[in-house]
Parts: sequence; structure tokens; C-alpha cells
Amino acid sequence: MLTSYQLKSPELSWGDDGAPHSNQFDDVYFDKESGLEETRHVFLKNNQLTERWQALQTNAFVIAETGFGTGLNFLCAWQAFLDDAASDKQLHFVSVEKYPMTKEMLTNALKMWPSMQHFSQQLIDAYPEVCHGFHRIELEQGRVQLTLWFGEAEEGFAALDADVDAWFLDGFAPSKNPEMWSDNLFKHIHRLSHQGTTFSTFTAAGIVRRGLKNVGFDVRKVKGFGQKREMSVGELNTVTAPLTERMSQGQSWFNLRQDTPTEISKVLVVGAGIAGANTAYALARQGIKVEVWEQGNCIAGGASGNPQGMLYPKLASQDTPVNRFYLSAYLHANRLYSSLDKNKAFWDACGLIQIPKHDKEAERFKKLLTEKLYPETILQASKHREGSLHLPLSGWVVLTKLCETLLAHENIQVRLNTRLDQLTETENATQGWAAQSGDRVSHFSHVVLCTANDTKSLGVAPNTPDYPIRGQVSYTDLEKAKQACLAAGESADKTDFDKVLCEFGYVSPSINGLLHFGSTYDLKDQDDQVRDEGHQRNLAILESLLLLPKQTFDSADCGGRVSFRCAVPDYTPIVGPIQSEQVYQHTYSTLMKNAKWKNNEIAEPIKQLYLNIGHGSRGLISTPLSGSYIASLIMGTPSPLEHTISHKLHPSRFIIRDLKRSQIS
Repeated sequence: MLTSYQLKSPELSWGDDGAPHSNQFDDVYFDKESGLEETRHVFLKNNQLTERWQALQTNAFVIAETGFGTGLNFLCAWQAFLDDAASDKQLHFVSVEKYPMTKEMLTNALKMWPSMQHFSQQLIDAYPEVCHGFHRIELEQGRVQLTLWFGEAEEGFAALDADVDAWFLDGFAPSKNPEMWSDNLFKHIHRLSHQGTTFSTFTAAGIVRRGLKNVGFDVRKVKGFGQKREMSVGELNTVTAPLTERMSQGQSWFNLRQDTPTEISKVLVVGAGIAGANTAYALARQGIKVEVWEQGNCIAGGASGNPQGMLYPKLASQDTPVNRFYLSAYLHANRLYSSLDKNKAFWDACGLIQIPKHDKEAERFKKLLTEKLYPETILQASKHREGSLHLPLSGWVVLTKLCETLLAHENIQVRLNTRLDQLTETENATQGWAAQSGDRVSHFSHVVLCTANDTKSLGVAPNTPDYPIRGQVSYTDLEKAKQACLAAGESADKTDFDKVLCEFGYVSPSINGLLHFGSTYDLKDQDDQVRDEGHQRNLAILESLLLLPKQTFDSADCGGRVSFRCAVPDYTPIVGPIQSEQVYQHTYSTLMKNAKWKNNEIAEPIKQLYLNIGHGSRGLISTPLSGSYIASLIMGTPSPLEHTISHKLHPSRFIIRDLKRSQIS
């Protein structure tokens, strides 16, 4: 059964004053005369945010909200945080919305607040596609981070991995929307809170007060805003379970965090390819000093060094955690590349045409379109060829320029020709790792290995089942390609296409007078030399994509490049903390007897050693979000991923899989 990622937008009517009104809930989003003042009174003042921000000792403050609506509460919190908090502190704001506004609706609604225009325009520019799941938006050069869940509130908070400091319990009046205020919602609010977490809400309705009291919050009524007689505020004063247990939800073997994050001195990222560059950039954007060690003599010298890379998501028809990860990562990558390169120096969102390889795939494409699984902003029928798909958010990237841009951040220092020879754990928490390259030894609080196929040779990570796949890409001179078309009696215009074309392989629009296409997919082949037979296979792909006769082109006119993808048998990257295989096998051996066993006891503290590899041929999609995810784990801030997705990426998943498969009768 197909599950739609497409969500309903709110049914709105607009008052004479321009204020939006929800027809679904027969309620207003805000009062035009006093909306800003009400937000500041109800949510900022009654959570004591000014005082808490001025005294903030931790790196970040986390707010979670029920009901994003027009984003007005977020805009007010953002503005106040910049005024009240120290410049080295971060605001993480998490909000859920069942009926997310379109960008056009949001623009119209926020016109009413000209004093907030500086903030609202940035939100509108960065606003994600209306699509089910988590969306991470970075603002103020990474200092303000917005995580939106589009979907049911209970579902979103069940999927969230975060430690919340204050709750904005907003949304339409409980009498209009009682379904949202379920017992499970309140349980998740408690799970995501710690001793000292506060809440405030405009309502004094019994369903809300009782729900919060039942999970342990102290609740009291106070004077409401303006003509409203009462509102509710409160605090969680009881001692809660450690953060690691609250987040494990019975699967402690997928632990991601420490209860108290280690102080960050400097982070070492090993590898300057697309995974390393995105990881370093995500950390640097949040004020962390990063060193990047690259054993080669240039940035992106391995598989990330191909002249053009495709943003090619292969959207699925099944709703699985892995598919949701790739969809979220795809949208995140598009937003990042578009924000980094507004002048198309290395990123061209030209769109992509996906042509079905066979009848079965053509039928799947047809279902994707007829069932409207994805919004039209993400997936459309293409006029290029019958049965093909158009992905308007896709395009091509010059990978070396992308990596160089990411690594040019002022908080990043790149060291080329620097191989990691030895990595040793120390007793010093803030300098917990001694990394040696030649005679040089440097200390770091955290280390992230983005070393692809070289990871096993380092000897510091468990034996993961990743493996290399040889890929040869080819290119030919555009003018020669046109002449070859004419010689074959075909139109030279066939080489003048404006979108990436994909079928059994790809061809991208020309760049610098060259046409790039490919790629081979060679298992158990370690030959790093460009081969003529590889060109011939790639030319067959090119001729099929352009509907040209066989042997239109000559392999003698081709140049090429060979690199080795780092692939994983379950087609999912390996991203997260590295844990001890021996400790896991001993502590979680019960899984050998009972694969459904639940456990909240953490076997081993996080060592602050992380892995980010195995992105295969989809690294342009998966590495930006994976980098942000690693940064959230290191900093102890809200994860941009659903916890079930984190489990699918976890480096220890193979240890757990093997334990479960070793069933003892």
C-alpha cells in the first residue's frame, strides 16, 4: 500500500484585517491588534525566557511547540533570543504542524507584522516543501535552528530525540481541537523534558491541565493576556530518568548521547570528501573549531572528486524509515546547495528526468503520480518521454567546488597530506583523543571518521560490512558530440538538453564544453585505471538516453575518471557513534534468546568517536543531513532525524543484527 508524503494545507479564510482564519477548526491564528504582545506575554514572559537566556550556561536552549501555524511564536522567540542571550549561545526551536501552510500562505499571513519583516523574510526564504516528516532549517549562520515536523503532533514528538527546556503549548483552542491533546502526547512531553523544564499555554482548559499533571508537571493558573481571564503555566520539578534512558525507548543498544555532553575543545574530522566537508561545515556553523585531516594532496580527491555529481533521490513508493531519511535528506540538500550558491558557480537546480528502465518501473512511476504520493513541487509527470518523471528540485553539482566552499568556513582548518596513523583514547575528557600523523600528535575532544573505504585500515572502528564499488565516469567534447550526431544523420540539438537525464545511467547538461555521463558499477574490481571498455559501456548509456543509434560516438574521443564508492549491503549509510563490539556482545546477549527483548540500561558511555561513511552513489543527497545529525550528537542538541531513522543508520546495527540472528533455542 502506498502511503502519501503529501499533506493537506489548511483551509483558510482571510478577515477584513488580513488575518488568517482556520476553517477546519473555526478559529483564528492570532489577533491582529495584539498578536505579538500576546505571544510575548504568554510564551516568552511566562517561561521566564529573558532571565533564563541571560543566565544561560549551556551551549544551547531548546524550545518545543505544539502548532507552528504562521511561525509567529518562533519569530518572537528568535528576535528575543538575539537580544537577550550571549552571542555564543544557540536557540533550537522544534515545532509540529498537522496542516502546514504553503509558502504563499505564510507570506500573506506574515505581511501583517512589518516590524518582524527582517525575521519573517528569512523564514519564508528557507521554508521547506510541505511534505511529511522532519525538516531542519538553519538561520543566523547556524546560531538559530528550526526543526519542523509536518504531520500529527503525537507522531512528531514520538519520533523526536531532544531534551526540551521550555514548551510553548499552542495550537487552536482545545475545545476546537481535542484530538491533539491525547494521553500519549503528554507522555512524550514528559519524556522529552527534564527537571526544571517549564511550559506555558494560553488555555486553562481542564484537558490540558489534567494531562500535564498526570505526567508530573506542577500546573497553576495565572492571569491571562488582555481580556482573557486565565492561562496555565508550570514546571517539571521531579527528578527524571537520565537523558540516555529517556531517549532509548527500550533499545539502549542504539544509544546516541551522553547524559551530560562532553565539553567541546576541537573536533577532528578525518577525510575531506563530501561526507567530511559537510560534517565539518555543520559543526563550524555552530561555532565549533574543526580540523580536517586529508591524506591526499587535495580536497575531494576520492569518489567526491568527479567533475559533476547528480542530486538523484530515486523516490520510493514505500513508507519506510530509510525512504523517509532519503526524502528528508534530499530536501535538506537542495536547501543547503541553493543557499550556498545563489550564482550557480557549482550548483544548478536544473531538474532531473527519470526514465523508466522497464515496464515494471514504468508501472511504479505511474502509481507514484496517480496516487499523488509526493507534492508536485517534488515530483511531476515529465513531457520529455512518455512515462518518465520530472524532479524539479534536482540538478547537478561540481563536487570539488562544493567541498571547497564548505571547508572555507573560518572555523575550519584543513590539513592536506595528513594521514591518520594512530588514534588513542586518553583520560582527559576535553582532549579525549590523541591523533597521530607521522611525528605530529594533536588532541581533540571529538573525532569523526569520514574515511569511506579507508576506514577498516585505521583499526579503530568495528568491522562494518561496507565494501568498494568501482565506478568509471566518461566525458566527451560537446562539439565533437554534435558532429558525431550529424554524421549519424541525427540532430545535433540532442546534445543541448537542459535537465539531467537518468535511466540505466545519467548524462548531465554540458559544463565547460564537456558532456559528462556514466557510470559503470563494477563489483569486486580494484582497477583504478580508466578503461576503454568502460567508455563503451558508458557511451551505450548515453546513446540510449539521447535516443541515438548505437555507436554514434567513438570511445577514442572520451576521457574519464575512476573512483570507488563506499557501499553498504542494506543500502543505508553508517552514521553515528562507534561503540565496543565486545561490550555489546556481552551486555546484550539476551537478544540471542529473545530478539524482542527491551532494555533501557546503557552498556557503554559514548566515546565521542563517530562514523560517517557508506553513502554509495547518493552522497550528494545524504551527507548534508548526516553532517547536521553528527553535529547534533556532538553538541547534545535536538536531532534532525526520527529516532527510528537514527537506529537504521547506527554503526552498531550490524552487531545487534548478528546477535538477533544467532538465536539460541
